[in-house]
Amino acid sequence: MRYYMIRWEGLSIGALLAQGERNTRFLAVMGATDMETRISSSEAWGSRLSKDAEEGHGPIESIRRWKGVPSQPGVGEIPQDARLHTCVDLEELDRILNPGYEPEKDTVSERIHDFLTSRGRDWRPFVTKRVDTGYRILARGEVLYRPVRMEGTLIGFLWASDAENARGYEPRPVAGPSAWRAESWWIDQAAEAAARGLTPAGALRERIGMPEDPVGGRLDSSDDELIAASTRELRQIARQT
Repeated sequence: MRYYMIRWEGLSIGALLAQGERNTRFLAVMGATDMETRISSSEAWGSRLSKDAEEGHGPIESIRRWKGVPSQPGVGEIPQDARLHTCVDLEELDRILNPGYEPEKDTVSERIHDFLTSRGRDWRPFVTKRVDTGYRILARGEVLYRPVRMEGTLIGFLWASDAENARGYEPRPVAGPSAWRAESWWIDQAAEAAARGLTPAGALRERIGMPEDPVGGRLDSSDDELIAASTRELRQIARQT
């Protein structure tokens, strides 16, 4: 299997790969970006690969033709001087891109990693799975947020915006795999809270002081409730702390 690394804002956010003579695929680096960016990049690269397949491009030809194409926000690029890498199979590449990440059944990893399979000749069609929590996953204006802790470690931030009906979780990359595993748990919790009719802020505040979940962590009542100008600013805060 052969692949190119995709870069955006100085980070490797995924790989564009060719599997044998039939399939092309996008595989995310789970620790590089938030869920919103992983979804947008998966969809963008999936659309490109699907069109390539419909036009009759083979897998290697398809991934090579995107080298040097200018980067787009949330999509990234394959630099002109990028090297074509090889690995044994998809599982090995997943371990290379996501060391220490051990996804559970129906986690965000499954939803993103298995987003897309190319089409053309005998290629299967792309299938896009969206994560629907009842809240939006992006806020362009101010968001309130609180630290998420696990066993004394700050693993990320839970945020909410009633004005935009949005809520989400921003992992703290330096906290390691536990920070990313928690994302799936908070997505499920948000879906359950939205089904009960809670506002995003209400759903966040409901969790304050509750016992620590072994996957999701906890919100301590001793932590302050803070404000960020946007989810983008909060992402920067999470990367810098």
